[in-house]
Amino acid sequence: MLQNIKLDKLTEISTPERSCLSLYLSGPKSLKDLDKKLEKAKAVLNTGDGAERDEQVHFDENVKVIQKYLDQHPLQSGSLCLISCWVLDFFQAFPLDVPVKDALWIDSSPYIRPLAELQDEFENVAVVVADNEKARVFLLTAEAHESEEVIRGHIKNHVRKGGWSQQRYERRRDKQLLLYAKDIADALSGLDRTETFRRVLLVGGKEILQILYDQLPAHLQSMTNKKAIDLHQGEESINQDIMALFTEQERNSEKSLWERIRAEYLRGGLGTVGPERILDAARAGQVESMVVQRDLNLKGCRCRDCEHLDLNTAECSECGSSSVFEVDLVNEIVEMVKSSGGTIDFTEPIETLKQAGGIAALLRYHLY
Repeated sequence: MLQNIKLDKLTEISTPERSCLSLYLSGPKSLKDLDKKLEKAKAVLNTGDGAERDEQVHFDENVKVIQKYLDQHPLQSGSLCLISCWVLDFFQAFPLDVPVKDALWIDSSPYIRPLAELQDEFENVAVVVADNEKARVFLLTAEAHESEEVIRGHIKNHVRKGGWSQQRYERRRDKQLLLYAKDIADALSGLDRTETFRRVLLVGGKEILQILYDQLPAHLQSMTNKKAIDLHQGEESINQDIMALFTEQERNSEKSLWERIRAEYLRGGLGTVGPERILDAARAGQVESMVVQRDLNLKGCRCRDCEHLDLNTAECSECGSSSVFEVDLVNEIVEMVKSSGGTIDFTEPIETLKQAGGIAALLRYHLY
């Protein structure tokens, strides 16, 4: 369910004022204090004239839509994301099998940053668990193992006797290993044609893993990490090794992306850093890949009159209007990057990235 959420479609939901209510519930216990949170949010909303009064009407109607859904679909397990924009007649519920923090967000568009972070953290991974006897090829998702395929190898051990017969035996064994590895590589390529993933993990016997890696197409090799482990240690221990390998690959991938952006930036290439530059690039649809620290807190404002998005300011720099409201600037940038087909990696703190403003991007092209 998580990876099937089309964030680019959610970015199409937008209004000039705060008409959208996004609600994240970590579990059934979150319902206990929900009414109080909604009442507090309503009290905080300005009850003045004009657009601000309209926003309170929108909020009340959004609450009715959400409460009706919760009455008809009681939350009994797992997490839940609800997005309502009554003025556009839009409502969507996203049951989640992964943990999410409680959040209530009122904005001019859906608050998709938590969903984007979850998709990055729990992205699909292709996994091969193999030794010389058999191989399992499957897709590891946030919900479960999917599309599992088992391939038999039955490769005999090396023989210790010398002479011509041993050489012939070893040649035959090498051929069997190669054919076995090709079968596994074909299964993985088949999974690549039907599923979406950015990472491949190979675990198991050292001998077959190296031969298998050599048989993979170049684009799969580029996203592959492998580790020799003892497959007799039990399923739980194997799963721990897989998750540790995934975490290692993810951290290395994030650092690698940042270092690539950093190198491009330092030589005047297609790298850019810092909130202001990233905002401009995202507006123009230039961002190919972006890296941002998970804990980055950037405030901006959006104008109700012309909808212009600014860095933190008391009035609109475009039209001079003082009718503005605060927004999460990271969420706004995430929306723009997703709508233009860019990718986003949320990373743990990296000191050099932090010094550069906590956010950086690799661009598709320069604007001159």
